[in-house]
Amino acid sequence: MKNDAVKKPNKITYEALWKAIIRPPRDEYIEEELGSPRFIIEKKHYIRKDFELLNFQGYLMKVSMIEPEPRDRPTDIMPCVIYLHANASSRIEGLHIRRFLLKRNINLCVFDFQGSGLSEGEYISLGYNEKHQVKNIVDFVEKYPGVGKIGLWGRSMGAATALIYTSMDKRIKATVVDSPFEDFRKLAKEMVLSQIKLPGLLVEGAISIIGKSVKNRNGMDINDIKAIDAVKKCEGPVVFIHARDDELVPYHHSEDLIKNYKGKIKVLKSVNGGHNARRANSLMEFVGDFFAKYLESGYKIGEYEKMRNYIHKMKLKEKEKKESEINLENADSEENEEEEDDDEDEVNNKNIFELKNSDIIKNEIKNIDINSEDKETKDDDKKTSEINENNDKIENIEKNEIKKEEIIDNEKKEEK
Repeated sequence: MKNDAVKKPNKITYEALWKAIIRPPRDEYIEEELGSPRFIIEKKHYIRKDFELLNFQGYLMKVSMIEPEPRDRPTDIMPCVIYLHANASSRIEGLHIRRFLLKRNINLCVFDFQGSGLSEGEYISLGYNEKHQVKNIVDFVEKYPGVGKIGLWGRSMGAATALIYTSMDKRIKATVVDSPFEDFRKLAKEMVLSQIKLPGLLVEGAISIIGKSVKNRNGMDINDIKAIDAVKKCEGPVVFIHARDDELVPYHHSEDLIKNYKGKIKVLKSVNGGHNARRANSLMEFVGDFFAKYLESGYKIGEYEKMRNYIHKMKLKEKEKKESEINLENADSEENEEEEDDDEDEVNNKNIFELKNSDIIKNEIKNIDINSEDKETKDDDKKTSEINENNDKIENIEKNEIKKEEIIDNEKKEEK
């Protein structure tokens, strides 16, 4: 995941402050970094198609649609999620979520905002102009062959933009926002106060001066970027995601936003880590199920998790079988020693039992409770580690399958 650039500068200067708002470090990349346009996820074939789209200001934006190849398309009409990246990022950020959507029969659209990635333009505007760019993308996706219901998934700048746009367009049927800010002017003030100790009036004055400089460069009014006003008009289902230790956008922004959100179906997921910390796979699975339900993809909720559990159980059984075979080989050699030890154990157990009184038993019960909790924690950690290892193995298998297909294609071309 690409990092946001609205962060604490090493040295606070006038130029550093306005650049942090509209000209953070640009995420420059080459198209090859998007990966192969054809890829496989769990034996299903997918394709990425790249486009250029002229936005409302006349700038070209780079857009990618990711969908199943015709042979693996589950239905003619499929929902689509549009991913809105953070301020110093690009469409590459959205690629890591594709598996959580595609396996649930949901297509994905990723794009570079104006002034970001490979799209044209010099400045960003933290939602002020981006909301109009999202309309350009939604119009494009709606007309794209085979697209049904549309959802938005945004992070940081993209999250605030998603909320603002959702309040404007009834075509958005479900929204997920990760680390949104409620009011940019409020966020700017919090950022300045967290770095330097100044009276409130001086901070307000400095922000006003910076605001004028920003407006002269890209027409953006920092007083008009208010997701807190937009959510009062949002009615569709929404999931908020926010890290409690977010060092850039404080956690209370999502708390205020969900409190004022008009719709009844709303969830706030608190996560560990900071603003740019990678989100857990379990959370991504939850978001995938959320979109599958409210965009009506036809995917059975929890189906993917059941499959994972089945694979995990099969591997455990195989491991247990191997261990039992090893134990059987060693059983004969240890049998005589065990028989001799049994008599001694019976005597020792009897003596121990006679010595225990009621107080000792109570202490033992307490120890058992504590130890069982520790064991459960260790088991949870072990399961998480095993799931992550399985994910890595599956990804490696998929990459190998792609390479095999490419080799076969090349051989066919050579034969021709």
